[in-house]
Amino acid sequence: MLRRGNQPGKLAKQLIRRVGDADVALAGAETRPKVLKTLEDAEVQEIRAATRADARSLEEEIAELRTEIDARAERRERQTELMRHKVEQARLWRSVGVQERIPQLHLGKAARSAVLIVLASLDFYVFASAYASVDDVGQFTVSWWLGGLLGIAVFFAGFALSHAIKGSILARAQRQFLHAADNGRLNIDQDVRPQLVDSKSSPLALWLTAIIFFILMIAGVMVRLQGSAANASLALILFQGLIPLVAVVVELYLHDPMERDDPLPTWRDRRLERKLARAERRLRVVAAQVEARVAKIEKLYRVEEAILDVEQKDMGLRHTTDLVLNGGHIPTVSSNGRVAEVDRDQLEKTIKMARSSRS
Repeated sequence: MLRRGNQPGKLAKQLIRRVGDADVALAGAETRPKVLKTLEDAEVQEIRAATRADARSLEEEIAELRTEIDARAERRERQTELMRHKVEQARLWRSVGVQERIPQLHLGKAARSAVLIVLASLDFYVFASAYASVDDVGQFTVSWWLGGLLGIAVFFAGFALSHAIKGSILARAQRQFLHAADNGRLNIDQDVRPQLVDSKSSPLALWLTAIIFFILMIAGVMVRLQGSAANASLALILFQGLIPLVAVVVELYLHDPMERDDPLPTWRDRRLERKLARAERRLRVVAAQVEARVAKIEKLYRVEEAILDVEQKDMGLRHTTDLVLNGGHIPTVSSNGRVAEVDRDQLEKTIKMARSSRS
């Protein structure tokens, strides 16, 4: 086979030396090109087989990633079906301008998340310090962490309370909006009006959430007062106890009950998409490298075929089809290197005798 560093025509000359004159006379001048083609096919298959394992692993990785991506997309589609009506209602209410009737502070998701994390951290620290002061222990103890988790629970209670309050405000605004539209004081599209459905709020859930939140907040202040040191001022303790209430007020303005959309791809979905793109790019690179090597090998073998054809013509050898067209005479090479014409019938007899003697 052809290897790097071989001179052009080396393989062709080896084929000419290895295949004798008698074999050429028996099989025709197409024997050497067939051998050359066989060597080319073998080398191409060797190159493709060497990279088949890498390509197969990449193809398996791509198949697994696509399966997982499709599964997550189907899960999002099922979630969309469950909340499709709410999403459609939110879109319709936004289109008629109900958001103008509720208190709202528009803030980006990143900024809103940062504000909520700061408030949750404050609740965690305040209640952790209060619980640790009662047990008279230091920071990062079991009691300190238990108080911090209680502070996080208070924060989520306030979070739920603010959403319940905002939902109640929205339901009232929707009822007023529909009442004004029905009385003719507000003009809306007649095709949209029958599709609007006002929200229903639960007073029981609102009051229950509020009672639980305020009980937890007052209990935190009382615990802080009981375990406070002599130099701790009452104003500072009350100020720290009102931090959960600040979180409720902030979330009340940041939460938008009309912000309902179809479930979007999460960070994991985007990560899977990036991994799939990288795997597909690597597979394309591997395929391109293989084809480039195969093209190089094929180009080198074309050179060998051309050199072999020239060498055989110099020796007076021709293909079998050319011999038949020229009247049935086949050229052969004598021991002194000269080309002599041999009668076809006589050559066939010689071939049969050679075959019988070999058998």
